[in-house]
Amino acid sequence: MWPFINNKKAIAKVDRPKAVTPKKMKFEEILKELGDYSDLGTHDSALKFWLPEPAEKALQEVCAINGNSMSEYLRQFLIVHCYGVYAFNAMLLEKPYLFKDAQNILYLELNQSKPPGKKRENTYWVIELGKNISPVKVWIPKRLRDDIQILADHVGIKLSQYLREIVISRLLGNGTLPMRPEMIIPNPPKSADAWCEGIEEPWQQVSYEKYCDASVKKIE
Repeated sequence: MWPFINNKKAIAKVDRPKAVTPKKMKFEEILKELGDYSDLGTHDSALKFWLPEPAEKALQEVCAINGNSMSEYLRQFLIVHCYGVYAFNAMLLEKPYLFKDAQNILYLELNQSKPPGKKRENTYWVIELGKNISPVKVWIPKRLRDDIQILADHVGIKLSQYLREIVISRLLGNGTLPMRPEMIIPNPPKSADAWCEGIEEPWQQVSYEKYCDASVKKIE
């Protein structure tokens, strides 16, 4: 199962690469190849990429129709992309909440005395990458991130570009792939790819309503 990903991992463990012959597998052995997949419920690795605004709006609408958060939808999509529909459904049967957002996050509000006449107000910020570019940040399991990186390396493109292309093809169909140059936006600003690579970019102060609509945001 997943011989390409597993072979790449095996080759990386030895000094001199050698041919690895994938073994034949029976259908019922698929989940055994995953081993203990409880780590796929720990979403501790961040993925950042950007989408053209029309694709990001389509993503929001699909999530609203399905009743999923954007993070949950993308997590499930990436699992299917890497390991297949059968493995995805088998995992859900055993662990229904494996890819859900954390439900037990506790927010601690400190009871600090405020000076008389002073009122603390929140300000809302979203990342600003440029026209027709929407940032997407999702937390996924580290194992899943490593496996997606292997697939991106195989086709010779950056991880963020690989993610952008597979998400667009999922949302708008593989028929969009021949339009690859047009759908990715010619000459996107450098800030877009810099943000994906972890370089801090400017934030824009916005209204609460715009803050709620954004996928990458913060409160100060």
